Amino acid sequence: MKKLFACDYFVEKNYISAAQCERWEKKIFENSDIFGPDIHPEYGQMAAYYGMIESGLNESYYRYAEKHNKYLLKEFHEVKEMIEDIGSKILHRSGIKPGSIPLVPRDKKYFLMAGFNIQIKTLSLYNIHTDTEGLIQYPESIFNKDTRPYSAVISIKRTAQYKNDRGGDLDIWKERYLADELEGFYKPDGYQAKSFKLREKVSYEVGNLVIFDSFMPHVVIPFKVKKKDDRRIVFVMHFNYRKHTERNPFPHLEYWY
Repeated sequence: MKKLFACDYFVEKNYISAAQCERWEKKIFENSDIFGPDIHPEYGQMAAYYGMIESGLNESYYRYAEKHNKYLLKEFHEVKEMIEDIGSKILHRSGIKPGSIPLVPRDKKYFLMAGFNIQIKTLSLYNIHTDTEGLIQYPESIFNKDTRPYSAVISIKRTAQYKNDRGGDLDIWKERYLADELEGFYKPDGYQAKSFKLREKVSYEVGNLVIFDSFMPHVVIPFKVKKKDDRRIVFVMHFNYRKHTERNPFPHLEYWY
């Protein structure tokens, strides 16, 4: 079978309507007991937020994931169809017939299938990175050129700074780096890129969908939050092709958040 695409990204404008984005935004901010800022463990989604794994708080993530998946399917029922559609788009982009590879959740009990990243605080860190945290279950995969991981982001609400300073928008370097190759990407300071030659700007317009190879360095442009209109919301999913796992011993496209 032909390999899934790598070292590429694509944007679908108006993937979901502005009206749906507004409905989701309203529901999120009306449920502050479920949706909270950053990765504070007292909030339902954020206790099961992907960032918890990044922070080493795995047990909080696992404890809330199944509960929050049920909540997402009930209150944001469009999510299930969107995940299936985005999985099909990854296959189609690779020249593979949609549906020819099963789309499988990593684990309904212990992993979120998708989630919202809500930033109601200032983002000041200019953090160029690749998305490899979700591959922690398969540590060897971050060093394997055949790994096919993808990040999918839908912009629900932009910050107030995007017009002048591109705050909250995305830059992607159209080059691919395995974990042991990243040293060649950064300057000696360890966080700035050596070159901007392959850097491309991606506008997070409301309703747009962006899908990209997770091994491509990328950065969210910092922004300030001073009032309600400054806040930012994105809907995020991750995908990874697996030939087999202990749980699913057949080729499949796995998804999680």
